[in-house]
Amino acid sequence: MRVEELLTERDHVLVAFDGPVAELPSAGPRTDRLRVMVADRRLPRKVTRTGDPFVILAYAATIGPATERAVYAQLCRIEHEVVAAARVTPGVREALATMAAAGTQITVVSSLATAAVRTFLVIHGLAEHARHLVGRTGPDRTVLPPAPNLINAAIHERATPAESCLFVGSMDADLTAARAAGVDAIRHRRAATSPAAEPATPPPPPTPWFDALSTAAKG
Repeated sequence: MRVEELLTERDHVLVAFDGPVAELPSAGPRTDRLRVMVADRRLPRKVTRTGDPFVILAYAATIGPATERAVYAQLCRIEHEVVAAARVTPGVREALATMAAAGTQITVVSSLATAAVRTFLVIHGLAEHARHLVGRTGPDRTVLPPAPNLINAAIHERATPAESCLFVGSMDADLTAARAAGVDAIRHRRAATSPAAEPATPPPPPTPWFDALSTAAKG
């Protein structure tokens, strides 16, 4: 069976935002922008050295709820900036249209702030087919992949059994979360990065979205 048929025969396809839908740029020194908000006191070494924004967010919570809210709001603003600079994954529009035409429900799932992802889907004309979205709604890291919470929420919202769903993702944590929720998962291979070519060398043609899926990741 072709991968395209594997997806269109399912009642509900859950698609990770990072990779299958959007090619996200590096967030850059986002932890530096968060760290400066809690740097009015001596910081623990873990907070000083971390590249994980949720470590800084957890430390902000020890200072007080107002500081936690302020740091979380800044994290959401940074994510809006990152998503605004993202590119649409080649072929995803056509893939979503194909699945929607087959009657498949489509839900985009993301660990990023829900508002940032929704804005991207609307601006790039993807919300027409990916009408449902489950994203991060608060600072609780424990509900994010590899935990299955977001996948479970997507299944519950559409009232579809896990065996009728299929998940497409690029990140190991996302694929692990899907399997923990009892959902079959297929990996979307990210475009390989390589040194910049000479200006006269044309870029290679984009890989069609369905061709970038690996059925070997299913199960």
